[in-house]
Amino acid sequence: MELEELLSRLQERRALIVHFSHHAAMRDDLVFPTDMHQVLAEKEPWALSCSVLTPGHCMDPVGSVGVVLEPRTAGDVLRVHHDDAGSYEFDMASHSLGKPLSAASFDESIDLVAPGNYNEWRVRGAAPRGIFVANPAMILIRRWHTIPGPEGPLTIIGEDRISLDEVRATFPGRTIWTMTPDGPQTL
Repeated sequence: MELEELLSRLQERRALIVHFSHHAAMRDDLVFPTDMHQVLAEKEPWALSCSVLTPGHCMDPVGSVGVVLEPRTAGDVLRVHHDDAGSYEFDMASHSLGKPLSAASFDESIDLVAPGNYNEWRVRGAAPRGIFVANPAMILIRRWHTIPGPEGPLTIIGEDRISLDEVRATFPGRTIWTMTPDGPQTL
């Protein structure tokens, strides 16, 4: 698949490719907003796990807030899958259950997502285009917390709720989107 066809298919579906700030401890030391700032700075040498969101999707994405990405070449999309693809990096090679990008795998990765699951696209080198918020009324992020411990304070990573205004303040000047039944909408 060539870039023009990929971008046209994404536009036809009113789809956004989003790398989420993950709810789970994917990399123990990387929490919001550092994880997203690294993606926005384009200093990520490894492939990013993303989801492709479309109007009316029934997915349960892996995060509440993320970075919207746009491929610069069709080769930026390494693998696509209609579910969690079990992706990992080893020696800068991306491995997953996903398939190489084609017209058929593109459609499958969106059309075969089971309600409550999410699709996974492995992307490397795509351009950051802005910020995505799944539900502006309920934004959950991972953040460092200090809690009392038996031998003194402990530092842990826990979930926190933040507001849309906090997202705006964290990423000033960045376009912020959400997905509506009619397609992407700026907030």
